[in-house]
Amino acid sequence: MVCDTCKPEFDILLARIESLERRLQAYENAHTPSSRQRKNNTKRDDNKPRFPGKPPGSAGGGITLPPAEKKVEHTLRSCPDCHGHLEQRGLRTQRVIDFPDKPLAVTEHHMLRYFCSSCVILLEAHGPRDIYGPRLRSIIVMLKNQTLSCGKIAEFFRQLGAPSMSAAEVQRIHGEFAVKLEVTQSKNKEEIRQAPYVHADETGMRKDGKNGYVWGVFTPTISILSATMSRGREHIKFLLGDYKGVIVTDGYNAYDAFPLRQRCWAHLLREFKKYAEKNSEIDAQYTRLKQLYVIMNRLLGKPPGVEAIEKVKKEFQDIVTCLSVIRQGRKLATHLQNGGDNWFTALHYPGVPLENNHAERGLRHIVLHRKMIGCYRNEKGKRFIDIVISTLQTWKLQRKNIFRELCAVA
Repeated sequence: MVCDTCKPEFDILLARIESLERRLQAYENAHTPSSRQRKNNTKRDDNKPRFPGKPPGSAGGGITLPPAEKKVEHTLRSCPDCHGHLEQRGLRTQRVIDFPDKPLAVTEHHMLRYFCSSCVILLEAHGPRDIYGPRLRSIIVMLKNQTLSCGKIAEFFRQLGAPSMSAAEVQRIHGEFAVKLEVTQSKNKEEIRQAPYVHADETGMRKDGKNGYVWGVFTPTISILSATMSRGREHIKFLLGDYKGVIVTDGYNAYDAFPLRQRCWAHLLREFKKYAEKNSEIDAQYTRLKQLYVIMNRLLGKPPGVEAIEKVKKEFQDIVTCLSVIRQGRKLATHLQNGGDNWFTALHYPGVPLENNHAERGLRHIVLHRKMIGCYRNEKGKRFIDIVISTLQTWKLQRKNIFRELCAVA
């Protein structure tokens, strides 16, 4: 209880706290990626061993080594201690993966020229025109994709034996790959527009110091990224065109432009949890919502009947009603109500998930680039994101060997 004397000051402090909480909510909420959230102190379970190892009953382990290309035999002529005669009693085998003695080899190609007396022209045999080979150039693109700067990549190859390598040369090489992979990226865009469902999300990425975004559209086997200065719905419509499938998204209203939309339950549960931690009545409804989420996931495995879907919707609406009579839960109730039937689209379309985690994982690589380089500078940087990173992520989703794929197009 607060006395009448202290009540005015108490009301001022309470209003200030509410104002600060509203400001904090704008920066840290259910839609804030984990990389930008404040880290809570890790709770340690004293009963759990620090290094638990493999679970009981597990078989196998370790790494899988490729077959050996050559064999080296290590022998002893005599005992190193007494110099006595040794009798062989077995051997131990150890395969080692390493670079050759000289990581970079220089090969001189001779392209012979010929004169055709019938055509009266001079011909030249086919050969390389770039001083850097396809494998070296492919590794440059892979290192660039791992968030290394052009300067660091150039320094790395100079240390390996390429004294003429420079940051400008690295930039030229990954620019060439952007041109060569453009056709592949266009095919992926056409294919993703025919998919039964896609995941979509966006994250911040500055261009030359000015606020911008990277949009991502994903299927289980395709990744499409697009850097732009706008967060408006025009760009996602440009990426997907007249898309008729289900689009799985968070609560951002730019995705309202598509007729079939599945709202992300992972975002909903995270937001609900924030409210539940501060209010026991909301926590009771949070428990009900988690149980409803489990039921809905079970329904995804088989075509649910109309009765089952209506039962789920009725339970959801009852949770909204209960929240609306709780003072701290009214905003949350409005959020649930605004989602409408978009919370249940997946129940009508087999294979569509309830959460948008796949898109968030797909954009995590862009977040790492943002942390390392801060922003991209120009159109070359945009094309590297739009074409090269998109294609490399697609190959990774398709479980292809990225190095071999790059060498094939180099």
